[in-house]
Amino acid sequence: MAQNRRTKSNILVTGTPGMGKTAMSSLLADAAQLRHINVGDVVKENLYDGWDENLECHFVNEDLVCTH
Repeated sequence: MAQNRRTKSNILVTGTPGMGKTAMSSLLADAAQLRHINVGDVVKENLYDGWDENLECHFVNEDLVCTH
């Protein structure tokens, strides 16, 4: 069985909301010829287990995100 092997690493950028992570990541991806994926947008495609009322955010299902 043939396996798909990645030739480039994943880079995960995290931090405080509103600090420019998406803008910086997009520029970095363009400069390094990498694909930029906004995980928050991907999670909203139903890759979550629920909603946290206090934090006003989704509970990310990491297994689903990694499989996706």
